[in-house]
Amino acid sequence: MTLRRNGITRDRVIELLSLRAAEEYQRAVWPTLVSAGTGLDRLDLALREICRVADPWRFLLVGLFAEDGGIFHEPDDATGDDRARAVATRSVFVGPLARLLRDGALDDTLVKIDDVDETATVLFNQVGWTYLALRVGQRWTQERAQVAVVTLALAALTASPQGKPAR
Repeated sequence: MTLRRNGITRDRVIELLSLRAAEEYQRAVWPTLVSAGTGLDRLDLALREICRVADPWRFLLVGLFAEDGGIFHEPDDATGDDRARAVATRSVFVGPLARLLRDGALDDTLVKIDDVDETATVLFNQVGWTYLALRVGQRWTQERAQVAVVTLALAALTASPQGKPAR
């Protein structure tokens, strides 16, 4: 029997995948929030976990992105200015990264950022989608893609605007 005949819609499948993705991500990233270490070290681990969690789902995620990309987004009920109307990445995904960015700014291992939440959103999307593009589109190995995207992301967060290390 098909899913449709059982009353399971595409939106319901995406909703269930969203819940599963959030659970897996939270389990993977939680240790980075409660462990000892610098903000930089813990952010490094969290970004690697983004790649690790996404990898088994890579073909499905790439397919959903081409359609909608909605599993990582808040429900579309925002109103108001352009920023509020933009589809926001779910806080469950960016919240931990924002916390680690703040921790790194406090311990001087990461640059200080004006809008930490926006940067966390960019970081989640930059690492996640670039990793998937390299794995699926370029057929890079898991390790090669992970090292490439995490190294680039951390380089941007540890250098001052003048290009000098923040540490």
